[in-house]
Amino acid sequence: MLTRLLIALPALLLSACASQSELVSQRLNPDHPKYRSVGCQHSLQGSEFHRDAKTVSLIASPALVMMSGGLFLPVVLANAGLDYVDRVDASNMATRCGGRGQTESDILRDVSAGAALGVVTGGRK
Repeated sequence: MLTRLLIALPALLLSACASQSELVSQRLNPDHPKYRSVGCQHSLQGSEFHRDAKTVSLIASPALVMMSGGLFLPVVLANAGLDYVDRVDASNMATRCGGRGQTESDILRDVSAGAALGVVTGGRK
């Protein structure tokens, strides 16, 4: 089990680990009039939290699964909750900054797909 963690951890760290908020912030048009608004700038600052939360999750999830004796479902559910909040904030950021946000059903679909992937891969996304 330790060998699996030692192999999986670097792979996770090297994988694409940008949060949705971070990805949306990179795609925004800084020339859009809404980009300079207080709401937009506040949302952009919040994207750092999601980046840090995703990094911690990528590192802590395999360790938590191991320490729990392989109970990965709580880890998958916690990650799904973090993913949901990140996607909602990213959608709100896009709207506040002049972009197009996602619908609630699109967000739930994407979070569900990520959670299903987490279940299939044993808690490691």
